Amino acid sequence: MKRLTRMLLLCLTGLVFLCGCGDREGGKGDSAGNSLKGSCEEILNEVYENADFDQGFKDSMDSYVASPIDESTRGYVLGTDEVKYTDSVCSSPMVTATAYQCVILRLADGEDPEEAKEKLKEHADPRKWVCVEAESVILENIGDVVLYVMAEKGVAEAVRMSFLALGQSS
Repeated sequence: MKRLTRMLLLCLTGLVFLCGCGDREGGKGDSAGNSLKGSCEEILNEVYENADFDQGFKDSMDSYVASPIDESTRGYVLGTDEVKYTDSVCSSPMVTATAYQCVILRLADGEDPEEAKEKLKEHADPRKWVCVEAESVILENIGDVVLYVMAEKGVAEAVRMSFLALGQSS
């Protein structure tokens, strides 16, 4: 019974987002000032914990590493230095031919989430892995926290839905 209730709630949440909470590439999220608590790494862990991944992807995550984005990795991960942030984390496979990265940024005071997402979208390179290409580039925000994911479509949508669900509970 619990599983059925959870499944119905997940379907209802998905339907609500499909009907009006932004487009696939750069939806609005919540820019009204509501934000998420915790560090970017804690937010990422919660996103992963609640995402509806298939078992194959879950198994592959054993080889993923999450680390802050510093000066030496910013260009490769974000494609730009125009977005100002105070906290960050990027999750990606250590060594694999998988086109995947998931970034959580907490924007600096005064940074407009919509402008930040536009800059990230403009500089996104879903072919940066050379041998493989991400099917989806998704940008969302909840207040000053931005999600930026490049991945296979189903995985990217699972991350997106889990992230947006965090905004419903805050």
